[in-house]
Amino acid sequence: MKYKKVNQQFKKSFNNLVKSSKCIIITGHTSADDDSIASCLATYHYLTTKYKTKKDVQIIYSGTPVTRFHSFLNFDKIQFVNDLANNLPQSGLLILLDGNTFSRFTYKPDIIKQSNLKTICLDHHGSPPDKFTLSAISPQASSTSELVYQTMFVDIKINKDVSEIILMGIFGDTGTFSYIKPNQLNVLDISKRLLKISQIEIQEFKARYQSIPIRVFEIIKELLKNTKHHQKTDDNSFQSSYISREFVDQYKFNDEEISEASHIYAAHYLRAIDGFRWGFVITPKNTDCSISLRSLPGSVSVRNIMERMEIGGGHDRAAGGEIKSLNPVDAVLIMIDWINKNKLVTS
Repeated sequence: MKYKKVNQQFKKSFNNLVKSSKCIIITGHTSADDDSIASCLATYHYLTTKYKTKKDVQIIYSGTPVTRFHSFLNFDKIQFVNDLANNLPQSGLLILLDGNTFSRFTYKPDIIKQSNLKTICLDHHGSPPDKFTLSAISPQASSTSELVYQTMFVDIKINKDVSEIILMGIFGDTGTFSYIKPNQLNVLDISKRLLKISQIEIQEFKARYQSIPIRVFEIIKELLKNTKHHQKTDDNSFQSSYISREFVDQYKFNDEEISEASHIYAAHYLRAIDGFRWGFVITPKNTDCSISLRSLPGSVSVRNIMERMEIGGGHDRAAGGEIKSLNPVDAVLIMIDWINKNKLVTS
């Protein structure tokens, strides 16, 4: 069953699937970010509070631990493994949050597709989705955390810990309300309720989990050093950067550090330079390369690029994927070549 928004029918179907499942696995996309982690932690709290010891509920992520969220309730319950697909039960329910294709959660999507697991997807990305037992995929939502709130918490009393978790996810995907569109004002009402419960000061609250480790700052400096600006005559000039494998190997940076540095660089620099309204950053990941793209309103749809290249997806303003190349420098050239040969879509 597919829904375009969270409504009473979806919530009823969601709870029916949960009731009928003894084993429930919750997961978020690889390269976990604020919204992904928040959605998983909030869902875990809802299920373990509602059903207590009656169900086996676990949070399992593909990838290395993302430790900056350690202060949030139940973060210690998250299991970070090499691959989600290798750690699933024979039967039960898999809840997938903040992504709408199995490849966003595992490097072996066919294993999940061929399993006997029932699946629920809650997501706010606009890319073409895979098929799930039940889904609510709403690109109009500000974040998956907002959808989790609407599904599980809108009608019940919640405490300070849960309010902080959901706020963390909303802040992450809205840039602390900077990216909200006119059709997303409902998230301000949700945030008002959560802020009243949590009684946080936003800047102080964010400092708990957004401080930059020295090693991550070293990667950001390398990204700035490798930044290039590419002039185009059609007002689609763009910016690129990368991290080489040699740099990663020399200083023994791990995936968490690389992912965090890439996220900070993309959020603060990729669309901030005058005259360069969009761009991408490429980093090594396993035997391939990860790419993150950002753009400003009225410029290039980076989601469209990822979908047409068939390597990823996301939002018009923020998207990502993986390039089949061992060398990040080569991956940059692949991207530039594709950009020069194809007409870019604006939105």
